[in-house]
Amino acid sequence: MKTTILLAAAVLTGFSACQNANKASTADSTAITPATTSTVTPIEGYYEASLAAASSPGRTIGLELEPGGQATMLTDYHNQTPEIVDKGDWKKEDSTAIIVTTVTVGSGNSTKDTLRFKKDGNSLIYTGNAYGSDGLVLTAKDKPAPVDKELIVWVDDEVECKGGMGEKLKCFYVVYGDKFMNPGKGKFETLSAPINGFKYEKGNRYKLRVNRKLRNPAPADASMYEYDLIEQVEKTKK
Repeated sequence: MKTTILLAAAVLTGFSACQNANKASTADSTAITPATTSTVTPIEGYYEASLAAASSPGRTIGLELEPGGQATMLTDYHNQTPEIVDKGDWKKEDSTAIIVTTVTVGSGNSTKDTLRFKKDGNSLIYTGNAYGSDGLVLTAKDKPAPVDKELIVWVDDEVECKGGMGEKLKCFYVVYGDKFMNPGKGKFETLSAPINGFKYEKGNRYKLRVNRKLRNPAPADASMYEYDLIEQVEKTKK
């Protein structure tokens, strides 16, 4: 009788173990595996690169891509001249490439430049050859705040011009840079803001050091900058 009871107990124990093993196996097979997600870095934002330059201490190139499709590229040669501003638009060519189309502001040249970039992580890699063997790799960063900039300005003449609302203004015909390079009649740049502390006398050409400051807020009917005279370097009869 004792032998019969022991055999029955062994059978029940074995059956219970099998049931528990089956439950564990079922639970393991139905467990939910966490989904794998990938992070997509947005293309919109500000990108920048520093490059060497033959005629200046170097140059900084900044490219801003706005969500609405507008693009602005600034090239600063760090040689006391204003930045070159190119404005236009950008669009995606595919999931990793974009096309940027711009024109140079104030150049009088309406020819559009088209640049193609491949996105690689936080960088935009230019795929053309306009930047020589070094190429151009722009890296995403926070857009820097505007700062004052010292410029060298050659004032060739004072003329009457029209402001943004059609009003009459006193403007200057100017060129920028340490050496005066005569662009020819009708090809001077127009500075439509006064230079605080400077008075022009007809028949003269002036070389000035000025401090350019961003107006905040910038008026809708006038220059976004204001200029303060630092030094009158040179005054010559034309």
